[in-house]
Amino acid sequence: MRPLLAVFLPLLLAYAPTLRWCVERWNAPTQYFEHCWLLPFVAAWVVWARRRQWRAAPAQRDRRGWWLLGPGLALHAVGALLTIDSWSAASLCLSLPGAAWLTLGRARLRGMWPVVWLVLFVVPLPIYVEGRLAFVLKEWAVNGGAWLGNLLGADVVRRGDLLQPNGSRQALFVADACGGLRSLLAMTTLAYCLAFFLGPPRWPRRLGLLVAAAPVAIGANLVRIAVLCLLARWFGVPFAEGTGHTLANVAEWIADLVVLLLLDAWLSRRLAARAAPAPPAVPQLAGGGSLRVPALVVWLLAGPLLWLGMYRPYHSGEERAERLPDAIAGYVLVPRTAAAEASFQRNLPRWRELLGTDDFVYRVYRGGDGAWISLVALYHDSNWKSVHPPRICIEGSNMDIEQDAVIAAPWLGAGATVSRIVARRRDNQRRFVTFSVFGTRDWSSGSYWDFTLHHLPRAVLRQNQSGFLLRCEAEIHGDDEAAADQRCRQFLGELLPTARQVLR
Repeated sequence: MRPLLAVFLPLLLAYAPTLRWCVERWNAPTQYFEHCWLLPFVAAWVVWARRRQWRAAPAQRDRRGWWLLGPGLALHAVGALLTIDSWSAASLCLSLPGAAWLTLGRARLRGMWPVVWLVLFVVPLPIYVEGRLAFVLKEWAVNGGAWLGNLLGADVVRRGDLLQPNGSRQALFVADACGGLRSLLAMTTLAYCLAFFLGPPRWPRRLGLLVAAAPVAIGANLVRIAVLCLLARWFGVPFAEGTGHTLANVAEWIADLVVLLLLDAWLSRRLAARAAPAPPAVPQLAGGGSLRVPALVVWLLAGPLLWLGMYRPYHSGEERAERLPDAIAGYVLVPRTAAAEASFQRNLPRWRELLGTDDFVYRVYRGGDGAWISLVALYHDSNWKSVHPPRICIEGSNMDIEQDAVIAAPWLGAGATVSRIVARRRDNQRRFVTFSVFGTRDWSSGSYWDFTLHHLPRAVLRQNQSGFLLRCEAEIHGDDEAAADQRCRQFLGELLPTARQVLR
């Protein structure tokens, strides 16, 4: 029985919804994974170029392939059952190599394993991991780029994600995409392809290229931001954000490639004099037998896995967050200025991607005494997994968290709790208190763990409940945390029943 029909075709069916999720992530607004579109063509080219080598060895079923395929299918089943696409996608990193090992055997795959392991670079990171990594890299890039730029005379001051030259009214905006994650992922993939598909197949060379890829990408991005700071100082912010930005991007990629190629040439010369060791003999598994049993198992699993991946009841309405009132507990909505609206629209695609929903608002309310409350409210359906713990967004807003606890909230009802976080801005040291609550029509909690336990079993049974996250924030004036707490209690106490009413 041919391996394509026996194992790979049912795997394609079982993973069809997962592959669709991967493609959606490749096309995401952040463009972190857009290079993944090239990898199937790279794999096809390498297989074709090495066709004589791998055809020379006979294909022979190897039962040890189940060591990878079995856990991979189990992880895919759990991910599909819980509707966690990133888990199903991660399982591809086991299932695809396991299926190749099972159906073709080690002799046929000798020299082709690097092609199989390209799957590690095709599968996107979970959105939470991606967001966290992007935030950390952006902090490094902005701080390091500003430091280097100032060392060279740029004279810029950081204000959140803005780098403002002293004496200028304009500031250089550092977007999330400029944090370096895109170049880091692309450079790591490029280094892998260069190490395993081109040049001498020596492990010291391969390891050297793989290890160097990340520092080269991060360092080049830091230099790029420093150059943009200098361009903003010399030619103005509009030039730096326009033509200068384009030129700096091109120069960064050229520098990355040149450094990697120079390193490859140096490593290849150093290792050229050493004789390559003889390749070890590949042991054969006697009595591999036919593919009938593995094919039957995978075909029987393909249908249920496909159904679990496709049957996800999405329901309820849209723009529910927009229906929240403009006046709450004596606080009145403050319209955004033109500049604030431009900044909001600029960040909107990224926020939609991270939150997993379009149904959210970010608003500022002001009371009669001049005190203000900022509100983040989002509604979810079966995409509840995209809702993050409140501290993630707070840390991503250029703040350091001082206190983080789940406290009793009797003003919301018997047994109710809220998440209370005290944080300090890094740029101006202003302090804020944030109250957050997760809820549905008849349930609420401030604990993200409770939120997960509430929705997880319902996801298994495909009985997801629509819900929301409400997060209100007030500034602490001096050391008067009690006053800020009281404003959040009053605001959230009136908002929660209204948020539930919107669901009905």
